Order: sequence, then structure tokens, then C-alpha cells
Amino acid sequence: MTKNYMTYPLKNMRITCRYDEGSHRNHCINVADGLVDYPIDDAGIDTGRDPIYCCCDEMKVTNVQGVGNGYTNTIWLVSTSPVVTPTFTDIAYIALTHSNDSDLKNIKVGDTFKRGEIICYEGVDGATANHIHMSCGRGYCDNWKQNSNGAWIMTPGTSVKPEDVFYLDRSFTNEIWGGSLNWKELPTEEKKIVGTPVSRNPSVNQVEVLVDNLNARSDPSTTSSSNGYIRKGIYQVLEEKKQVDYVWVKVESYWIAMNENWTKYYPKEESTSTCQEELEQLKETYPRLIFRCNKTGKYIIYLEAGKSLYLN
Repeated sequence: MTKNYMTYPLKNMRITCRYDEGSHRNHCINVADGLVDYPIDDAGIDTGRDPIYCCCDEMKVTNVQGVGNGYTNTIWLVSTSPVVTPTFTDIAYIALTHSNDSDLKNIKVGDTFKRGEIICYEGVDGATANHIHMSCGRGYCDNWKQNSNGAWIMTPGTSVKPEDVFYLDRSFTNEIWGGSLNWKELPTEEKKIVGTPVSRNPSVNQVEVLVDNLNARSDPSTTSSSNGYIRKGIYQVLEEKKQVDYVWVKVESYWIAMNENWTKYYPKEESTSTCQEELEQLKETYPRLIFRCNKTGKYIIYLEAGKSLYLN
């Protein structure tokens, strides 16, 4: 990226609790002492433990709590340089809670992570099901403090709502459920664009991409990694695969999902001269042949003069 954008740190976004729902309400609603933050819970895909990735050019660990000492496992990270968010450009932080001991036991204060490197995984420490509890904001942060509602708030720094901190890079993150929050997409000029369109060719199967935000995936699945957005235009179809959600087609080295709202399929056209050409070829072969025209689907029986055909 040409700019140090702060992007959502999971490949699968499935928010199970917003900052204004359930127990999270104690973090930011009717707080007498004004000590607030805006956490969300993200459970990723339904099975397994999704990783949490470094979401900017570089982040440094400022604190690690838990790992067998009685506190719920939590790690704090701060960007080592200003980041570009939907609402500010400055140093930013994230705090991640509930990872398992095995994820954090070898991480120490001062460790750094580069963009795209795995920090930890969602877990069940202090929780009943795999998920990550995530807070974020502006400035430096390395601690927590209990507010007047009894909720533990990440401090210091200025807590900011996650949709105002993270851009949503759809070439990286699959939005399963975004919690109806107003996520801002990564500016178009920063999204990786792939694919080289070709000219229309009626003699082969082709597909036309009609939109500029269709993911070019590594496998025929919405949960597979995205290589960026495929460039609008026409492509030769190399392979087709029907899945539960979509019919997928392979173009170049990418898989794209078919839908009339964003693609148009062009099946191979048979030549109008095919039937006549095949019939002419029959004249030079054994006289009793049954020929099926590929275009009309009809059968033609051709016999040379003086020959007989008996049908039982």
C-alpha cells in the first residue's frame, strides 16, 4: 500500500456482539465517570480459530496480561508510525482479549509485527466459545481501568469506534456479518487489481465482469483468500464448478463467483456451417451412418444410391 492504512485485522468478519449490545453496553452507555471504550466481539468462521493479523505497516507490543496469572488473556499493540483511518491520521492502538495461553506465552513487550503477520488467534480464555474481543483507538495504550459500570476499559489513549478506525479491505476480509456498522471501504486506488481482459471470441466460453469490486479468489469459495479485485472486461473460461452458493468459473489463475448482477456468461457458439460440413464428410465414409446435427439436435440418415437400410 502506498499509505499506511489501518485495515480490519481478520479475514472473516462475523461480529457477534457490537459495542452497544449485551455486556458491552457497560463500556460506553450511561457511564457516570466518562471512562469508555467501544469493543466488538468477532467469531470469524463458524469452526476453528481465525487468526488476527497485523493491520498496519508495523505494530509494537506494549503489554501482555493473563497467560495463567488470573487475568483474562489480553495483548495491547500500538502502531510504530501514524496510520490513516477513516476519521484520523495518527498513532493507533488495538487491544485483543480471549486468545489462548499458547498464542501469547512467547510474546513479550517490545515485539513487533509487520502488516499481514499473524499476532494471535481467537480463543476461549475467559470465554465460552472461540472469539476475539477487540478494542481500538487513537494514541498510545498499554493498560486497563475499571469504569463506574464495572467494565474494564483500555487506557490511556482515546477510544474510537472500530468502524472509524479500520478500513474494510474486501480483497482481504470477507464480510460474513458486519454488525450493521457503517464500515468504510479501503479507497479504490489502494486495492490490488488483477486480470487482463481479452476480446470477444464466440468460439470459446467467456465471461464478462461487469463490476470493479469482484474478488479474484484462489479457490471456488467465498472463504478462500482473495488476490484482489478482477479488472472489468471479458475473460476466457478455463473451468467451471457448481457450489452450494454460486457457480464459479476459473479465469486466468483466479476463481470468480457468477451472478447476473456482476457477470455475464457467453457460451461457445456453434458455427452455422458445422452441420453441412459434417454431412459432406459422411459422403466419403461407410454409407449406413446415423448422424446427429450438433446444432439442431436432429438425426440425418444418409444412404448412397442403390444401398438399403433395414430398421428392426
